[in-house]
Amino acid sequence: MDLNEAKTLAAGLAERLAPETVNISSAPGRVLAESVCADRDMPSNPISKWDGFAIISKDCLTARPGAPVILPVAAQDAVAGHMPAKAAGRTCVRIMTGSVLPSGTDVVVAFEDATLGEKGLVVTKPLRPGDGVIQQACQATRGDILLRDGDVLTPTRLSLAAAAGRQSVRLVRRPRVAILATGDELRESGRGDRSISFFCNNSHLFASLVLGAGGLPVELGVAPDDPGVIYSRLEKVEADLVITTGGMGKGSKDFIAKVWERLGLAIRFDRLNLVPGKSSGLATGNGTIFLGLPGNPLAARIVYEEIGAPMIRSFLGLNIESDFALQARATRPMQKREGLYRALDGVLEIRDSLCAFAPNRPESGSRPFSSLRNTLAYALLPPGDRPVAEGEMVQVKIPDLPLPGWAVFFAGNSSKKHAL
Repeated sequence: MDLNEAKTLAAGLAERLAPETVNISSAPGRVLAESVCADRDMPSNPISKWDGFAIISKDCLTARPGAPVILPVAAQDAVAGHMPAKAAGRTCVRIMTGSVLPSGTDVVVAFEDATLGEKGLVVTKPLRPGDGVIQQACQATRGDILLRDGDVLTPTRLSLAAAAGRQSVRLVRRPRVAILATGDELRESGRGDRSISFFCNNSHLFASLVLGAGGLPVELGVAPDDPGVIYSRLEKVEADLVITTGGMGKGSKDFIAKVWERLGLAIRFDRLNLVPGKSSGLATGNGTIFLGLPGNPLAARIVYEEIGAPMIRSFLGLNIESDFALQARATRPMQKREGLYRALDGVLEIRDSLCAFAPNRPESGSRPFSSLRNTLAYALLPPGDRPVAEGEMVQVKIPDLPLPGWAVFFAGNSSKKHAL
């Protein structure tokens, strides 16, 4: 199946999940299922911008350098968190930052700008009403929408919910994503004969990716290339999405498609025009979506980013028309594949304030795992027989980008309105 057709199909199958009420301490990185409005004017009263003296500006209309106005300082200070008494005329009140202005005062002179004499504050010029004051409702008016249904709760957005006095919020339920790695050669980390087996890193890779994307990973461990064992692991799994790695080829040890048929699933596709990642498939049934990925971690990561991650965003109700991608200049030529999308791992750099993409290439004496820690991006090349020239713009994606960071780049996009 064509990659773009597969992405559209998969995203359409993943419907927004039901809401749940969660304490805001557990809400970072989650997706709102309601709008959050200001429950009052913010601030509810005029407050002081700084430490200083609250003054009635009309008391100082006649103040001049040669004829200053002297304002005695009230005995009681205005402090934050307490409602001050009404100010008496021809006096001033010592006030702290964030304190409500005493009734009648309308200007605050900062301590560093004030001159104190024996009889009080010395004012040598008329004062402009509003100086040094944060006016009532200047930050938000009661009923203003602070956060919208579908917003990803970044730390800054979460602070707005707290400022509105919310102790809990309604969030879209996190999709449960079960992860099963298959392969006779795979062993759990720290187990098995190192000379004939590999430690399985797929389970950890996709658990981390799912968690970063806003999902709830459910690790099913490692299964051998045995259809009975694979079936037993998947038969009663409770998940919105099931990801398997390995077993999607056409060899005698590839059993995922056969297990899908035994489970009574409808296979939507079992091949993609994408390299690496051609051996991938999608099936549905029993209210669950099954995504079969290649066994190779880098190929599987690319297919997950193209199809799996958008499904998780659909489960969360995020209405983003496109994936997050950057346009970057290629630092060296890249070959395309006729009829196939080609994904090339590499390094994203900033050069002269522009994004540049350096595709990985085999170097003498180099080891793939040695460079993997910097391989945090890939270029997706559309089908074609014309190579990408050095300096040409290519589309680059970042699989490890977590949902809150990903959402920052789409902050200006509006979300769908959902009936709950």
